[in-house]
Amino acid sequence: MDPHLFTEMIAVQVDSSIYEGLLRLDEKGNYTGGVAKSFKENGNKLIFKLRDNAKWSNGQKIVANDFVFAFKRVLNPKVAAQFSEMLFPIKNAEKYYNGKVGADALGVKAIDDETLEIELEHPTAYFKYILTLPISVPLNQKFYESRENKYAVKLDDFLFNGPYKITKLQEEEILLEKNEDYWNAKNIKIPKIKYVISKDFRVVDDLIKNKEIDMSRVEPYSLSKYKKNKVLDTYFNGRVWYLDFNLSNKYLKNSKLRKAISIVIDRKKYVNEIKKDGSIVAKSIISNEISGYSKKYRESYPDKDYFKDNDIKTAKKLYLEALKELGVNRLRLRLLSGNSDPEVKEIQFIQEELRTKLGLETDVSTVPFKERLSKTRSGDYDTVLNTWSPKYDDALSYLDRWKKDDNLNMNVWSKAKYNALVTEISKIPSSKERDKKINEAERILIDENVISPLYFSVENHYRNPKIKDVVRRSVTGIADFTYAHF
Repeated sequence: MDPHLFTEMIAVQVDSSIYEGLLRLDEKGNYTGGVAKSFKENGNKLIFKLRDNAKWSNGQKIVANDFVFAFKRVLNPKVAAQFSEMLFPIKNAEKYYNGKVGADALGVKAIDDETLEIELEHPTAYFKYILTLPISVPLNQKFYESRENKYAVKLDDFLFNGPYKITKLQEEEILLEKNEDYWNAKNIKIPKIKYVISKDFRVVDDLIKNKEIDMSRVEPYSLSKYKKNKVLDTYFNGRVWYLDFNLSNKYLKNSKLRKAISIVIDRKKYVNEIKKDGSIVAKSIISNEISGYSKKYRESYPDKDYFKDNDIKTAKKLYLEALKELGVNRLRLRLLSGNSDPEVKEIQFIQEELRTKLGLETDVSTVPFKERLSKTRSGDYDTVLNTWSPKYDDALSYLDRWKKDDNLNMNVWSKAKYNALVTEISKIPSSKERDKKINEAERILIDENVISPLYFSVENHYRNPKIKDVVRRSVTGIADFTYAHF
């Protein structure tokens, strides 16, 4: 539950209830003050005024240095914070992380106890969103140093500043209670929250049936029942599922082969008959949930015409041309996926699409999640059913996924151009020009068939209808109970 070292979404969920950063999102998704009561932007500088009544759960006042100390910790490579790069927009943050400058050069300064200044390398469209996430919450230096390497491990090793505090911490159960030292405690209406951790959705169904839990993610086999009873919340989480081609494979270097595989798949049938959970067809990598300049990015750049799928005639033609160019009469490729029930069904569907429509034979391998990651990272695959979820509300959270300065497969696709575009986008403030560059980069991935987007997934959650005004963050999936009540 260390807010700076989170790796799993359950940790992000709990951390977002027990800690608070400078900013937060209100019930309409607009930025509002968290620990900061106000802020102003002046060029590349952001100046925050902290609340007089912002306290730690031990009663101590939260001061600007708590943020300076926290940011330095996140950017310390010895700490190994997985998402430390989220703070790289701060001036000299990346250089500090790489040991090229000292702490004094970092663009975070405590002007006084109640004033914090953050200077950025350049205008960063999404940085305020980062300041709503656990990676940017403060840390009381004296308390942290008193715990050394034990911080946020056992119950006595926590110090909270969010709406809730942990009062019970077990492997399969976490109990939160209202933090009376929280600056806005009087408006927190839900007094206790208990998290029960289970990997078996059928067990979850039983808990719901027995009225032992009020909210939970549920799987497709239960959806009709919950929909009928009007106790189902469905939302898009920004996650895209796609076929990831191994571009080092001598056959998959051929763009016609990759395109044939991509356009032959019937995505509508995929989501309606295989997924059956509300997922929608993807012909791009950036979801409808991501903000652009003045409105959602996809409103300016709809993806429905990026390519035609289930185009069997064109796919066959491309496939035959690819075989001729490759100097072979037939191909056999390996398909890799995870071994969860949904993934097994999906990869089998894809296998049949390729076999029956193209005559392309494949060998399917379904493996546990960690093994899939290992095989993908080591290049031990031909094509893998892969997924990517944005970590913040900006297109760069997708585009950075394919920006690699490794000089591999530079002649297979426009990698150099793509890398340069993504770097340029990272330095442009929110604008129509930036959205146009984003679209240009995205189209390289799609038009050159670097990947084959399949669908944008949803999450379906049971919710006790007595609980009102829980705010669900579409990008991170965080359930915000700040405004919730019975």
